[in-house]
Amino acid sequence: MSERVRGAIALAPAPGASSLALDLSAGDGLSSRMLAERGWRVVSTEYRTRNRGWVAVNLDHDLPFRSASFELVIMLEVIEHLADIPHILGEIARVMRPGGVAIVTTPNRLNVSSRIHYLLSGYYKGRRAPLAYKYRVADGRNWHVMGLNDLHWIAWGTGLRMDAIGRSRRKLRARILAPILWPLIAGFSWMLYGRVKDPAQRKINRELLGFMTSASLLMDENIIMRFRKREEP
Repeated sequence: MSERVRGAIALAPAPGASSLALDLSAGDGLSSRMLAERGWRVVSTEYRTRNRGWVAVNLDHDLPFRSASFELVIMLEVIEHLADIPHILGEIARVMRPGGVAIVTTPNRLNVSSRIHYLLSGYYKGRRAPLAYKYRVADGRNWHVMGLNDLHWIAWGTGLRMDAIGRSRRKLRARILAPILWPLIAGFSWMLYGRVKDPAQRKINRELLGFMTSASLLMDENIIMRFRKREEP
């Protein structure tokens, strides 16, 4: 079983009596089955689907679901293929109930191996070499790999707050490099994030610093992010 899928499902809350989950671009259905085994009622989608009960959904458009319909939304290894990441995060927030949870995974371009690869080549994890120029954005290739810091910022603006990151596969080289580089990364980040006078922004920066210097971010092949929809005031 994929460590990425297992790590994502581990972050899902326990369902209530009639809790409804949305699995966006569910692929082979593994994540949907695992949620169902835990007691969730699951709506699964794909761009094109012949699976009975699944919904055909184009994630570049508005989601065909009513607002505040789901307690849980998951989207695994999909966001990096989409043309408009702020749009899909906004749509996820819209269809979630206040206090609901969203779990999103993507290649972790900020692990230490990826950072070294970028220094040498200009390409991060998820895009380690030039993308073939025969493709276009609309082809949905793995073209838009964003870092946790960018996704944290975009999600915040949609009403989603990152509250946890999960665990995925760790390669040996990352396990070796992370302890060596961690003091430099943590020290420089602490100075960078601390140069803020606004108290509200300082609080956000402290939270982000914890994620950006965590073992999961520095070592994992995929980043598994859990967001909660902020309660209405």
